[in-house]
Amino acid sequence: MDRLREIVKNPLFEQNLSDLELDAIRADEFTEGAEFVLSRNPEYGTKITKDVWFLPMWRPGEGKNVNLYYTFDRDHVYFLALTRASDEVDET
Repeated sequence: MDRLREIVKNPLFEQNLSDLELDAIRADEFTEGAEFVLSRNPEYGTKITKDVWFLPMWRPGEGKNVNLYYTFDRDHVYFLALTRASDEVDET
């Protein structure tokens, strides 16, 4: 197994996470799964552009999709942004 990549959360990601209005513990819990998976296998998500990947997640307590956008290199996974999925995406 490759060594783990370090997770780096950029300011936009942090703001988006704050906008979900989770308390600090729930916010940490929310991202831990993605951190665990992507630090080990960043290609787990879906590549949407040359350098940006996408990972669908569930917002705690609501069952609604939240999309995580990220990029990575040999040593790091950079969490770029979180966006709420549109209703059209949730219904398919």
